[in-house]
Amino acid sequence: MNKLSAVFWDVDGTIADTELGGHRIAFNLAFKDFDLDWSWDKNKYLDLLKISGGLNRIIHYRDKINSSLTDEQCKKIQSRKRKHYNDLIFTGKIKIREGVLRLIEELDSFNIKQFIVTTSGRDSLNPILQTSLNSYISLFSKIITYEDVIRHKPFPDAYNLAVKLSNSTNKNCIAIEDSSIGIEAARSANIKTLLTLPPWPFSIDKINKNATACVDSLGSDNIPSRLIYGKPLVNTNVDYSYLLNIIN
Repeated sequence: MNKLSAVFWDVDGTIADTELGGHRIAFNLAFKDFDLDWSWDKNKYLDLLKISGGLNRIIHYRDKINSSLTDEQCKKIQSRKRKHYNDLIFTGKIKIREGVLRLIEELDSFNIKQFIVTTSGRDSLNPILQTSLNSYISLFSKIITYEDVIRHKPFPDAYNLAVKLSNSTNKNCIAIEDSSIGIEAARSANIKTLLTLPPWPFSIDKINKNATACVDSLGSDNIPSRLIYGKPLVNTNVDYSYLLNIIN
């Protein structure tokens, strides 16, 4: 039986509901600051989530619409976007998802190493760490961000680094993700994956089927998890026992 040694947490959409009500709004505010007529509605932004990293999304969209913006101008937009995002975080409008803090505490009680593995930059991550996760930072062994690897999700580089830093093996680790590119990155690193569906509606046929298991949320005592596919839940929500079950 495989021992669970390390759990790797994605952030945006997994730990916190940051995408539609956070990053998207911050992008649009930054575009307005630079007098751009760009506006990313919810559907457009969900499509852009296929591109990993905020700066990469700006450059991708620039190329798609044949804009004359330079890479340096795109970097300035991304920098302004970070400021708006930070402001949104510190207003308390960005919430931690159901069951996340419960599971972080439970895994710590079992002495499981926990890592943040995100394609966000450190400047974008810090506001969450300083607010909603402030009391939990010490429970994470390492934090891997955009700056720590050259190739980002869906490439496996960040997860390969996480496995190396955990002093464990792939079979003793699991990644918790909310996106297809995150699942692809973890699978490419030969890590088992739990997909926790993002908190916005979409049709059942669009759910990524490549994770080891999939739930609608990590769940709590009051709001149980709903299994979408994979091994049956051990209890009413995602817990240490279930993660152990997934890797075996």
